[in-house]
Amino acid sequence: MPHILKSYVATMSSPDGSEQTVTAEVESCPGYTMLDDLGEILRTARKRCAASVVDYDSFTSDSEYLNTLDAKGAEYHVVSIRKPGQPVRFAYEGYVGENDETIFSGPVLAVDADEADFAARWGIALQAGTLKGSAFFDPELFSEALEAVEVVRCSDHPVSLPELVSSARTLIAANERGEPISDLLDELAVLTALVPIHTPEAVPAAKD
Repeated sequence: MPHILKSYVATMSSPDGSEQTVTAEVESCPGYTMLDDLGEILRTARKRCAASVVDYDSFTSDSEYLNTLDAKGAEYHVVSIRKPGQPVRFAYEGYVGENDETIFSGPVLAVDADEADFAARWGIALQAGTLKGSAFFDPELFSEALEAVEVVRCSDHPVSLPELVSSARTLIAANERGEPISDLLDELAVLTALVPIHTPEAVPAAKD
């Protein structure tokens, strides 16, 4: 099967708690999903992060350098993974394993349906508590947590006018009460940025 090069954007957390965003280019197959590529994405991102703090010239052999790179990379854990591009909003519903009595739902931002499914799995695993702790450091455990999720719905869910109005009213009311509004400003900014670019303009009422 022919391989192609795919690019992902990964944000990783270093041992000191600082975050680093890197581009992870991985060899994949045309029909592979983000979930299929996950292990390679994590391995590539960790090596990219480790390479920024491990000095190649200080080693006498490539094998010693690569071993150190792997050891240092294992100290990084994943914060987020996304595809490059302009995201839109999706709404998801799903459950973990065979427990379809507990349905989890929420919104995610993604550039396409594949990324939306991946983000939905991540969100559901977090909500269900199956993705935590050491799984963020271990690519295999991370993959297992996402693979155990069943996504039953994931569809585009553009921002509506009532949502914008509600967010703006909440911001104005908080400002009038003298409450902190930075988070509300951020929320309104995100909603505004997600309004579809090709939103049709209002048609003026016909005159008699």
